[in-house]
Amino acid sequence: MNSYIEEFYMTTIKEVSKLTGQSTYALRFYERQGLLKVPRTESGIRNFDQASIDAAQAIAHYRNVGMSLDDIRIIFKNYHDHDLSVRLLKETKDRLDIEIAGLQKTREYLVKKIALHRRIADKERNDRNE
Repeated sequence: MNSYIEEFYMTTIKEVSKLTGQSTYALRFYERQGLLKVPRTESGIRNFDQASIDAAQAIAHYRNVGMSLDDIRIIFKNYHDHDLSVRLLKETKDRLDIEIAGLQKTREYLVKKIALHRRIADKERNDRNE
């Protein structure tokens, strides 16, 4: 964009909502909680800059894997404490790995049940047609 357009273009909460998959209500909540720092126009309208968009995307990813708001707040407030971030992110990844393993077992169970019921249904259809 040219600088004239950039000066007047605003990234709205609705656009960020679409981009992150989070509701506008959630974005406002995260802002009230201090997780998002969204610049405002002179008239008080939110105008998301790249830093606030990046933070909203990070929150979306972290919330999708079940990270608590407290842990997200700790990571954001201690951004340069990489050991702390590694610990919290690894704990979250480990919980996610356990959930994925459980879901994979459930999926395997469902595949077997589908195959079983398909065989029974096929047999019943064949018996009726004989």
